[in-house]
Amino acid sequence: MQKIKLLSITLACALSLFASSLVPAPASADANAASAKEWIQISARTSYYGETAHGQPHGRGTIKWGEDKQYSGDFVNGKRTGTGKYMNQYQADDEEHKVVYNGSWTDDKMDGEGLQTHKVTLPDGTVRWNQLQKGTFKAGVFQSGYDVIHAVADPDYSFTYKNGKELLTIMGSNQNMKKAWAAASMFSVQYKNGSVNKSYSIFPASTAAEQRQNDAAKKYLKSIQNKINPHLLQFEALSKQVPLK
Repeated sequence: MQKIKLLSITLACALSLFASSLVPAPASADANAASAKEWIQISARTSYYGETAHGQPHGRGTIKWGEDKQYSGDFVNGKRTGTGKYMNQYQADDEEHKVVYNGSWTDDKMDGEGLQTHKVTLPDGTVRWNQLQKGTFKAGVFQSGYDVIHAVADPDYSFTYKNGKELLTIMGSNQNMKKAWAAASMFSVQYKNGSVNKSYSIFPASTAAEQRQNDAAKKYLKSIQNKINPHLLQFEALSKQVPLK
């Protein structure tokens, strides 16, 4: 009789454990942080489709403001935070503007590493201006890196590199830039780094003193060519991404 009683207790415990294993475990807080994708109509012209939490964008999704402005990427508590791509097309002074940014975001602003382009097209289809900024942004403003502009102008290219106290600005061609630097034949160059401030242009100096200053600047800039070469190569590569078409 004692053996039968023990066997009954053992079977009861086993059945209890088996039954409890069939009951699903409660969902964790992390699992509930972002729901399955859903539509949210935020306003008459603003809609969102993607992951949500507490009735607002949270996770990955796409928000659209009308037909010509949208962002696809990460959201945290309703704000663009993480990485994502923003595109905005609008009209101003009979010109069509197209702005695209792909990179990091914090609290609805470009923040961190990214790449932004801005193309301006005339009514006849001619591209008047094409700009690219690649580097670091802070609170929506470009801070450091490369800025290349291709425009209907003379000269048609403008190149800028900035990083802390270092600033390099060149106007001229995007062809054979290393050779042009070595020959000091660029349209214009300005280089700043701390106390250093050197510049020259193709225009003749108006005084002998200015000519001596230009000659000294050219000599110094030639002496730092090895330091500048990586930037010249980057300028040439980036210039291919801003065609006037």
